[in-house]
Amino acid sequence: MSFPYYWAYQLLSTGLPMTPSTDAVSAQKIIKYVKGLPARDRQLMEGFFSRTEGFFDNLGLDDISLISTHLRLLGLTKPPVEQTDEQRIEMWGHYGLTVSVPDGRARFSGSMMLAPHDGVPYCVNEDTHYARTGSDDRIRHAIGHRQMMIDCYHAKIKALYNYCLALERGPVWVLTGGGARVQAFFGYEQGYLANLCLDLQDVPRQTEEQRAELAGRTHSLTPNFEHHEPLFERLDIPGVKVSLHD
Repeated sequence: MSFPYYWAYQLLSTGLPMTPSTDAVSAQKIIKYVKGLPARDRQLMEGFFSRTEGFFDNLGLDDISLISTHLRLLGLTKPPVEQTDEQRIEMWGHYGLTVSVPDGRARFSGSMMLAPHDGVPYCVNEDTHYARTGSDDRIRHAIGHRQMMIDCYHAKIKALYNYCLALERGPVWVLTGGGARVQAFFGYEQGYLANLCLDLQDVPRQTEEQRAELAGRTHSLTPNFEHHEPLFERLDIPGVKVSLHD
């Protein structure tokens, strides 16, 4: 499996840079630091900096946490911003969204919050961006995408949520994601199960007719990791096509 956008999102959500800046840290210092690490840590960091083929495909959450720690110790990333759930509730509430702590929140999405609708645990996550930068762009983006999902795709998303819940992996949530394209990430405590790729955010959806047309389209569901593909072999939901990894 190639390095998918899922892992790009997951790595970025932990604060890891995809291409670490070495402006403030010399290559010699990095090499010396990495060579002095225990074997497992050294192997991880060498793979990260060299972008060894297939390296990211096999990373676990503990590996990501370890890499993140070493990048901070090297001075290549800043320490994570501490934010309590109470502060997140207040922050989202300021923008008109009532949130709470979701069941089954994954470790890599510690700032994810629950904003349910009609029995579906829609979740939002701005990864402490506001606390770090003062910009509310990600807050507004997440709220906007959540509303688009409810307005245009809720029936489809609810059917997929119920399907994922029946897999008996524990509590399931639906995270709003994507950049210019609306996406729904179905996940549980151990990570993502699948990603539903919807439409571009600027597609017209102001009228009932436009929203109905979007709802009637066929959208692609991609399981995360090949070992999740068998979970969706029996999926039969109108307007959903399962796309497998090459």
